[in-house]
Amino acid sequence: MRPESDLRTFIIALVLAVICSFFVAGANVLLKPRQDMNRELERKKNILLAAGVLQADTDVNSAFEAVETYLVDMRTGNAEKGDAGKYFESIRRLASSADAVQLNKQQDVAVIKSIPAKIPVFILRDGSGQVSKVVLPIYGSGLWSTMYGFMALNADLNTVSGITFYDHGETPGLGGEIDNPLWKAGWVDKKIYGDDGSVVLSVVKGAKGDSQIDSLSGATMTSRGVENTVRFWMGADGYGKFLASLKQGGA
Repeated sequence: MRPESDLRTFIIALVLAVICSFFVAGANVLLKPRQDMNRELERKKNILLAAGVLQADTDVNSAFEAVETYLVDMRTGNAEKGDAGKYFESIRRLASSADAVQLNKQQDVAVIKSIPAKIPVFILRDGSGQVSKVVLPIYGSGLWSTMYGFMALNADLNTVSGITFYDHGETPGLGGEIDNPLWKAGWVDKKIYGDDGSVVLSVVKGAKGDSQIDSLSGATMTSRGVENTVRFWMGADGYGKFLASLKQGGA
């Protein structure tokens, strides 16, 4: 084969690669607004689902207009109205930024090392303006992945309204059953705190009583990861300060 033929082939391949890259980049730019809109819609659906107010015929955007978004200072528990978009777009970056809250080994039961300085929470109110549901973003380590979800509390801030996981890499059919509606239904109305204020909600085999959820069959590590995730976020190093403030009339 002549050298000029090899060069011609290389040039043609290079030109085609550049053209394809141009079209891919252009498509990505054009589709980004729609992708962002779809991600936001999915997030809203999961929040409403955790709160138990999502029905088959629910108009998600209309229903979400009743949801109030607050940004919680995770060091103080203080909250102010804000926007949640930045958090969900860059959770990992915010959790490793200079102002992130670092967790020591004893605190880090969810095995996440650090958390963002401010995290959005979502509040639904009844007709009289009183808090009826609080939806809290949660995440923690499972067997293979970091599991991201939402946990909703009823007005007493001590019983579970619902839980959902929207992103994880757990084993399908085993740990992946955290997506199973039947398993998630078992969380509803379970008690979170004991009389002394400590987190008593647990995920165990053969669950009994009002503070236990049945573990996932064949997925001990994932079940333990879910329990530790909930234990962290409901505790003093998670949303504990915020929930205490809310009980006193905050937000």
